[in-house]
Amino acid sequence: MVRLAWGLLAACAAALPLFTTNTYYLYVGASVGLLTIVTSGLNVLVGFTGQLSFGHAGFYAIGAYAAACLTTRAGWSPWAAMPVAIVVTALVGAGVAGAALRVTGPYLAMVTIAFGIIVEGILVEWVSLTNGPGGIFNIPKPTLRVSYWLIVAVAGFALVLVANLRRSGWGRAFLAVKGSDIAAESLGLSSYYVRIVAFSVSAAFAGGAGGLFAYLNGYISPDSFSLQTSILFVLALLFGGEGRVAGPVVGSLVLTLLPEVLTSLVDYRLILYGSLLMLSIYWLPVGVVGALAPRRGAEGDRDGERRRRGHGDPGAREHGRGGDGGQRRRKTEEVEGRSAEQALLTVEGASLAFGGVAALADVSLEIPTRGIRAVIGPNGAGKTTLLNALSGFYVPDGGAIRLDGTPVAGRPPYVIARRGVARTFQTAQVFGELSVLENVAVGITGAGLGSVVWALLGAPWTRRADWAARREARAALAEAGLTEWTDRPADVLPSGLRRRLEIVRALATRPRLLLLDEPAAGLSPSEIKELDAYLVRLREERGLAIVLVEHHMDLVMAVSDHVTVLDYGRVIAGGTPDAVRTNPAVIEAYLGATQ
Repeated sequence: MVRLAWGLLAACAAALPLFTTNTYYLYVGASVGLLTIVTSGLNVLVGFTGQLSFGHAGFYAIGAYAAACLTTRAGWSPWAAMPVAIVVTALVGAGVAGAALRVTGPYLAMVTIAFGIIVEGILVEWVSLTNGPGGIFNIPKPTLRVSYWLIVAVAGFALVLVANLRRSGWGRAFLAVKGSDIAAESLGLSSYYVRIVAFSVSAAFAGGAGGLFAYLNGYISPDSFSLQTSILFVLALLFGGEGRVAGPVVGSLVLTLLPEVLTSLVDYRLILYGSLLMLSIYWLPVGVVGALAPRRGAEGDRDGERRRRGHGDPGAREHGRGGDGGQRRRKTEEVEGRSAEQALLTVEGASLAFGGVAALADVSLEIPTRGIRAVIGPNGAGKTTLLNALSGFYVPDGGAIRLDGTPVAGRPPYVIARRGVARTFQTAQVFGELSVLENVAVGITGAGLGSVVWALLGAPWTRRADWAARREARAALAEAGLTEWTDRPADVLPSGLRRRLEIVRALATRPRLLLLDEPAAGLSPSEIKELDAYLVRLREERGLAIVLVEHHMDLVMAVSDHVTVLDYGRVIAGGTPDAVRTNPAVIEAYLGATQ
């Protein structure tokens, strides 16, 4: 049905010049195509990575002026000038992104606004290149009918490129960074680099549309590239539906045709745009396409609720119950007897303070190449801070952290992740706009994304890599008992399954060291038992090194080979679970008094 709709739309667009020779209709149709090209690229930035730009009129202008100057002054053919204009715009986009993406949210919007204003000023002031306010005349232009067909073809191609990108590893990486950049970094993705790539791709689309705009009109001037133009781009995308491939088409049709219908209100165009923006934000937050699309995940929500009822209260916590951990626990002498040379990760005198309060104070420990080491302690003892330091999210003030003898303290999280350290988080970080399968595929692909150009073009080897990642992800989900949730959006999973998905996704990176931050938090008693068995299986079958931060003492005592106890950022005890259980310092830290 969807393919039929796209086919009918393409046929109608291509047939328009066959039914009319009215230049007005053809020019308006070409304008819809140009806006579709720009907003398709903007969709990669806004819809896929969640970065808002109000400076895309600047990239539109760079593409237009680069193409115009190359043809009018250098005598190039438009067919040669257009690729160069696109590449130049993409490079400028990468440079702007490198500076602009140091900030986020409203600050990023302000930086992009400033960029658009600067470009507009350059177009006016650099008279020797741009001819100033007078603009550039005599740009070669084909007939309007040919221009129309060319623009419509490029607009269709742009939509195909974006669809290819969404299905690729790059598309998953964009949405992963949008959903949770810290979780993406823990899987080996550099969120900064991923956003720069998205910005560059988006700028390239705008530059290509700008070049076509120059050849369509045969004349360009700075007036066509104002802040109002950037606002139009963003509004068309938001109104149509950001993150949806069809969103730019709907938004471009409405935002191009509506002002033409309401020609008597041309002086109030900004008021009209502002009103539509308010409408999009308050009544159509997912755009027209998102509002008309079937609700994904409703069935999953109902199933999740039934599962929660079946498992009892997901927030219930049980402490202190005995279990069969003593029978399943590996011999601790095997772990205790490892030498420093055999340690996978060593921490020596790590310290970290926030506002003068010590979160870690002279912490030293060794993580062997396999086995489960639990880190326990009262709330505020520094357990999560330690995991953040081990995984690169915090930089210690002092001390050393070595992975296989190589210092890693101060290295970015994605670098540490690529060296074999994976982790989960205290609050489960799933990528809500991706399916359960795609969440795991992000971990499988990791930083091995390949060329974004081949991903855009849907190259066969890119598709084969995507199919392989999906097959592996499907197998991992089957092993973890998540098969029935495979194609559901991750944000409809109940809390227990979210945590299991997070572990599966972390394991998909093939780590040597797995850091688990309170994986049993919010789980029901039966789910905790399942987690217990799952962790033991990971230890026995995969031979992983696991650091477990947990408050559920029954789980800790059942699965751990070694327990380290923190209190006020200091190590106060360490040893076998049985030894730690009876340690007076541990009892005092938890109960406030010795027994």
